[in-house]
Amino acid sequence: MATYRRRVQRVGKSTFIVSLPNSWVREIGLEPKMSVVMEVLPDLSLRIYVPSKQSKSSATEHFISVDPTFSEDDVVREIIGGYVAGAATLMVTYKGVRREVVERAVNTAKEKLMGLEVVDEDAFNIMLQVVVDPNLSNLSSVMKRMVRLSVSMHEDIVSYLTGSADKSILEAVITRDNLVDKLYLLALRQLIAILRDPYEMSKRELRYYDAIYMTMFLKSVERVGDHAVNISRSLIQLDIVPTFLVEVYKSAIGVFKDSCESFMLVDKNMVMEVLRNVEKLKRLEEDVRSRYREELASRTGITRILDAITRIVARSIDIAEEVIDIYALKKMDKLKLEEHEEEEAEQLKQI
Repeated sequence: MATYRRRVQRVGKSTFIVSLPNSWVREIGLEPKMSVVMEVLPDLSLRIYVPSKQSKSSATEHFISVDPTFSEDDVVREIIGGYVAGAATLMVTYKGVRREVVERAVNTAKEKLMGLEVVDEDAFNIMLQVVVDPNLSNLSSVMKRMVRLSVSMHEDIVSYLTGSADKSILEAVITRDNLVDKLYLLALRQLIAILRDPYEMSKRELRYYDAIYMTMFLKSVERVGDHAVNISRSLIQLDIVPTFLVEVYKSAIGVFKDSCESFMLVDKNMVMEVLRNVEKLKRLEEDVRSRYREELASRTGITRILDAITRIVARSIDIAEEVIDIYALKKMDKLKLEEHEEEEAEQLKQI
C-alpha cells in the first residue's frame, strides 16, 4: 500500500487543504472540478474516493496452477479460495497430473459452491465461471435464506420427534446442509466484494466492524446447520425416539431464530428478551438432564443430541452478544458524528 506525506495548509480562517498525490489522481482519472467523497472512518482517518469512477477489481480472473504435489483436496481449496476472493472466472491449469484427479476436484468444488460452472476446457485447462442467481445477489437476502434453511432443518427434525414425519426426513435434512454451506461461502464472497469497494461500503452504510460481526454471525448460522446434520445422524441410529427432548429442542430453535432476527434488525430490546429466554431454557435443560439421567447415561446417542441442542443455544448467545456490541459501536459513532457536526457549526459561526 502506497504511503504519502503532505503538509497541511490553511486557507482563510477555517479551511485546511492537503494536495493529492499525482500518481493517484492519474490512476483514477480525477479531473479539475470533479467531486470527491471524504468519509470519516471510526479511527478518525479520512477515506477519499470518486463515486463516478469506482475502480473495479482487475483480478476478475483467478489462475490456479496444479502440479503433481497437489492432492485433490488441495485443488478444491484453491478453487474455493478464488471463489470467496470474488473471481468471476477461475482458470485451472495442470500438467503432470492425471485429468481425472482435477475433474473430481472441480466436481467437488461445484457441489460446494453456488453458481460455479465449467464454461471451457482443453487438454491442460479447465475454465470455471461464477454465475449466481440474481435473487441471491444481495448479501442480506443470502443471510436471511441461510437462517431460514438452518431453522427449517431443525423444525423438520422436531416433526420427526413428534411423529408427524418419518425417518426419511432426517436424510433430507442432511442433504439440505449442503445448500447452507453454499450460501455461507457465497455470503463471504459478497461481503469481500463490498469491502473492496469503498463506494459500495458507503452506499450500504457498512463499516469494517459490521463486516467482522457479519462474518461471526454467518459462521454461527452455518454451524447451527451442521448441528442439524449431527442430530439427524444420531437419530437415524436410535431405535427409540427420545420424545422427552422435544420441548427443550423447540425452545432452542425459537431462541436461535429470535437471536438471528435481532441481529438482522440490530434490535437491542429484542436481544435482551432473547437472553431472558435463554436463562429459562437453561433451567429447562438442567431439568431434562436431571429427570432422564439414567436414560442419557445408557444411550450415548441421546446425550449427543442434547449436547448439540446446548451448542445451538451457545451459538444463539454469541449472536445476541454480537448485537449488543454492534449497538454500542453504532451509538459511539453517532455521538462522534454529533460532536463533529457541532464543531463544524461552531466554526461556521466564526467565519
